[in-house]
Amino acid sequence: MNRLAASTSPYLRQHAENPVDWYPWSEEALARARAEDRPILLSVGYSACHWCHVMAHESFEDPEIASLLNERFVNVKVDREERPDIDAIYQKVVTLMGQGGGWPLTVFLTPELRPFYGGTYFPPQPSHGRPSFRQLIEALSGTFAEDRAKIEAQADSFMEGISELGSIVDEQSAKEPPELRIAGLAPLREAGRRLVERHDPEWGGLGRQPKFPNSTALEPLLVLARDEAQRGADEKNEKNEKNEKNEGRPASAALRRTLEKMWEGGIYDHLRGGFARYSVDRIWLVPHFEKMLYDNAQLLGIYAEAAALWPDFGLGRRVAAEIVDYLVADMAGPDGTFYAATDADSEGVEGKFFCWTIGELQEVLGEGPGARFAAVYGVKPGGNFEHGMSILHRPRPLDIVAAELAVDPAELEVELRRSRELLLERRSTRVPPLRDEKILTAWNALVITGLCRAAAAAASWGGTSERGAWTELASRACDRLLRRHVEGLGGSAPLQVFRTDASGSGRLRGYLDDVSYLARACLDLYELTLAPRWLSAASQLGEHALRHYSRSGGDGFFLTADDAEALIERVESQHDSAVASGLGVIVEVLLRLEHLGAAPAGSRAAVEATLMRYRSALGQPFAYASLLTAALWADPMAAKVELRGEDPSALGELAELVRRERLLQPHRLALRLVADPEADSEVDSEVDSEVDSEVDSEADSEADPEVSAVVCRGQTCSLAVREQAALRDLLRRV
Repeated sequence: MNRLAASTSPYLRQHAENPVDWYPWSEEALARARAEDRPILLSVGYSACHWCHVMAHESFEDPEIASLLNERFVNVKVDREERPDIDAIYQKVVTLMGQGGGWPLTVFLTPELRPFYGGTYFPPQPSHGRPSFRQLIEALSGTFAEDRAKIEAQADSFMEGISELGSIVDEQSAKEPPELRIAGLAPLREAGRRLVERHDPEWGGLGRQPKFPNSTALEPLLVLARDEAQRGADEKNEKNEKNEKNEGRPASAALRRTLEKMWEGGIYDHLRGGFARYSVDRIWLVPHFEKMLYDNAQLLGIYAEAAALWPDFGLGRRVAAEIVDYLVADMAGPDGTFYAATDADSEGVEGKFFCWTIGELQEVLGEGPGARFAAVYGVKPGGNFEHGMSILHRPRPLDIVAAELAVDPAELEVELRRSRELLLERRSTRVPPLRDEKILTAWNALVITGLCRAAAAAASWGGTSERGAWTELASRACDRLLRRHVEGLGGSAPLQVFRTDASGSGRLRGYLDDVSYLARACLDLYELTLAPRWLSAASQLGEHALRHYSRSGGDGFFLTADDAEALIERVESQHDSAVASGLGVIVEVLLRLEHLGAAPAGSRAAVEATLMRYRSALGQPFAYASLLTAALWADPMAAKVELRGEDPSALGELAELVRRERLLQPHRLALRLVADPEADSEVDSEVDSEVDSEVDSEADSEADPEVSAVVCRGQTCSLAVREQAALRDLLRRV
């Protein structure tokens, strides 16, 4: 056992029995490298990373390779989910080398932490023009010992390149005309056009292969699909057939095609629900089977809101419900928060837990039902994956398969539902993939936001029970995050946000993603429940982000806080990845807080400076989708609705109308409760109250029961209205 055995990271503990003398990232490791003047091997990965496991088995478990590493390097292992700041810096090395980045990340550093070589996966034997890992470590250690000047020159080159990468935004923005704005729907439409150009019209998704869900890029398509539906509503009066089929609506067509094809593919778990991280092919069939919390959190909200947008999209309701079932069954901890990921492999075989053979189907289901299930889910003799196994997928529409089988489609669907239950029960007896039980603040906040979006959308399809259950799940998770991952909320002590926790206490200084995602989750809960304490928490978190993460010029945000560990670079939060950038989310948070009258001092100036600096984002919608979407809140047509009154049921009716309108039109609406002026300004430091009392409103005063709504856009507010029809008219007036 090496030093990683005591780590809180499951990924690091996976390497505890390697013969490599691993260190976690620590002052002990860095001090040894300086004292002994040794180069550092930095290896970055995460627990569900398939190729991380492959390289570990091939190289880090090899005694001879381990002996070389121990003799010549200080070996440091990092969990990229715990330390995204370290990962972000050294990913730039492989970017500069033209390799595209990824995991495992393998970078060689001087004792001063300056990179001089890097890559991702290195094979045990030379292949495809790449050296073996053993050749690489022998060559680099030899050069470090015999030609140090060459190593230092290479490190100088990388450091210069890293610095230049950091200034690209400023250079690009300087070229844009000063009057160019990215706020509003018109710029987003142009960005959407660029995204649609990358859409695969046959199989959905962006690009060819491999294919990722790319949730951050689907979000602006969803906003634009609402825009297309709104603009097409008038044309429906002319009986325009195109509108009924999404023809002439490029964003709607691209989004719907993608959502349908992803569900049909093997990237979706057809027995439990939930999506794998990505598909290696164009048709979504063969995934790497790891399932990440952040993917499913984001897709939950997208599928649910798509179902609200398109009444005939029952698939969206089904997928949203199944994702929640998956999260509760497989990913929920006992305290209401959610674990980070599950692995692709079980018993050393990728996909073994998820795949089936014809024989297994017939053993569990019987000959007839087994054959029919195989026909629907593409299970064939010989399989469609490794070792003769088949990945479940839906290659053809159900009605076509039912016709071939000479059965009624409705009856077949009932049988399939029962078959899935039986197969899921059998699957539960298999050895499951490893689960990474880290509780990450940012990823849990994504789940809360996804649950809030789904709960609000459920009302559009009559999902009253789902609405209540999903709201309760979101509230409980947020309670626990604010209790265990945040210190100083509502008190006199300085606020602290933590990335994760250990033994019930927060650990690791939070990143901008943690702070901004949690603030947004609190805002989502506030607008879903109208409970003032969520708004109070969001406001404090927004102020914390503005104080500790913003650039000195106020025109951007860093990934790390101003009092975090100093590395060779303080990385800015800029681009979206598999998740939205902290930059995009904090801009959304600060603008929404402004609409709700709870913004920290200086937030508007910071947002305007940031949007001005990132004008070049218009030409890069794939990298800046979250920022472009957040900028909708800076549009003069973005609205704030203030509900005034004390009758919970009447407030609920008007609030539900606002929430429905948010699902059906592209312009963002902020929803604020103005019930008791004293309570409205009160800071509520309690984060452990009962959830059930919040689902409609926490207002319980006996004041005047008459209720009203005021709609404000920019500096103009309407007269108070009390009827739903009048409020609807105000909300749709553009």
